[in-house]
Amino acid sequence: MTYLAFLLWFVIGPALVLGLALHWTGRGDQKVKIRLRRHWLGTSILALIALLWTTPWDNAIIAKGVWSYGSDRVLATVGLVPVEEYAFMILMPFFNAGVMGWFLAKEGPIPSNWRSPQPKARWRMLFFYGALWSAALAMLIAFEAAFYLSSILVWFIPPLLIQSLFDPACLLRHRRLVVAGTFLPTLYFSIVDALAIDRGIWTIHEATRSGLEIGNLPVEEAFFFFTTSLLLAQGLVLWHGLFHPSGK
Repeated sequence: MTYLAFLLWFVIGPALVLGLALHWTGRGDQKVKIRLRRHWLGTSILALIALLWTTPWDNAIIAKGVWSYGSDRVLATVGLVPVEEYAFMILMPFFNAGVMGWFLAKEGPIPSNWRSPQPKARWRMLFFYGALWSAALAMLIAFEAAFYLSSILVWFIPPLLIQSLFDPACLLRHRRLVVAGTFLPTLYFSIVDALAIDRGIWTIHEATRSGLEIGNLPVEEAFFFFTTSLLLAQGLVLWHGLFHPSGK
């Protein structure tokens, strides 16, 4: 299986099915249609941010030898990264948004509190992520086998912190939506990633990872999908909150 075939079968196809199903269920409700348009606009913005933010990190970990790909499995590369990987960075947000769309329909309005002080919650988030980032940086420097895991934390904690500082009350109030939008895509992408590794589309090398696996899936891969799915879930919750009257 090539990387392009993987994208077609396991990312593009399912994302299209989810998106079309959402539009079909909301076809008779004007409010739902408006909400879905906002949903996909927010997803597009997040997809662009994901591409810009993840590209330097992806090039760096390939250069470090964290993962590699079969030259016969990709069409071309830009820098060190296969073009299909860039496509995945853009497509994953749309799959995740398709999953979240079903839960958003049941959630109702998402009021935003970003203008309120929320000092205690914001300080707690600052302390938590600051301590976690410092520990990850120490691991990155000291332990070669922790490179993959710690590089995920060092690179992706800053945007998680920004989201948490923006409106922690909103994220806490809609934590069930965040959990669903995080864990379901994490589970799905972990399963299909294990399949891709088994088929030899890409390889995660042993020197820069812990060696802990779930079947043939390195735990670092599952953690990557958890982290990026959390970013997307929180981002969409915060985005929808901006359109609620109390968020103005």
